[in-house]
Amino acid sequence: MRVFGVFVCSIVLLFGCSDLEKSDQLKSIATMRGTLDSLETEVKRNEIDTIAALTVATNSVELRIKNYYDSDTINLELGKKMNAYKLMRRSLSPLGRSYSTLTQGIKDQREQLTNLTSDIENGNGKRNEYNAYLLHEQTKLDQLKTVFDSYKKEKNKTMKTFHELHPYLDSFSREQAEIYNKKHPR
Repeated sequence: MRVFGVFVCSIVLLFGCSDLEKSDQLKSIATMRGTLDSLETEVKRNEIDTIAALTVATNSVELRIKNYYDSDTINLELGKKMNAYKLMRRSLSPLGRSYSTLTQGIKDQREQLTNLTSDIENGNGKRNEYNAYLLHEQTKLDQLKTVFDSYKKEKNKTMKTFHELHPYLDSFSREQAEIYNKKHPR
């Protein structure tokens, strides 16, 4: 009878610990989901929804200056502005790719967390590796946050440059086109 009592106590203790670990693992996933939701909100808030329009506008300005600006002296200030403007234009496409990477990564992460939750709740797979899986998912979430921080920094820098230089260079390029067209009527 004593052996049976020890056996029953062992089983209760074993399942009790298992449920406690399961609860902690599910809490960890809930925390990751909350972080993922916050990250997704921030990513959407920092989307550049007009990358195509910005690219067209910057290309138009550069093309007008290339075609219509004619000077026999070197304008160092204009050269610096054009250089910064071209660097800004070249960063638009990578920003679009980074945004796509972030949105896809968030979608994939959400799916993985759903699958892991299901596995933990149902006891599927290798139970002894659940904590390793959780650590792996946390690492992936941290990587997404790092990519977002980099994206946001580059986006802010790019948009600042655009807003500082585009009005001046757009106006300048239109003036140069007018001057050229007056000198060379059609």
